Amino acid sequence: MKLVRVLAIVPLALMSLFNVGYPFGSDPRPGVAIGALVLALGLAGFIAAYGLARTTAWAHPAALAVSGVNVVAAIVALAADTEGAVVGLVLSSMALVLVFVAGPGSRKVSVA
Repeated sequence: MKLVRVLAIVPLALMSLFNVGYPFGSDPRPGVAIGALVLALGLAGFIAAYGLARTTAWAHPAALAVSGVNVVAAIVALAADTEGAVVGLVLSSMALVLVFVAGPGSRKVSVA
């Protein structure tokens, strides 16, 4: 595994873990629709992280999409003055940048 790809998996998986745990929070209790969407985003993040670890063809676009949605959601949460928005923004931004750097275009294939 390339080091950058491994470094991209860590914040993506951590952000996904936070997303999966969000609907089960109790202070303040999230709405059902928002909770379901965030839970689905967390599960999609875990799937994208698994794909990155397995170096599948669909992993980079999926990880970029999940990270991008997380960044947008963190900016919205920051504007709404939600607790933990800064942590979400930092982790999501790190994941987005690292997944972009570890993209499939950065690999060179030998034609030997």
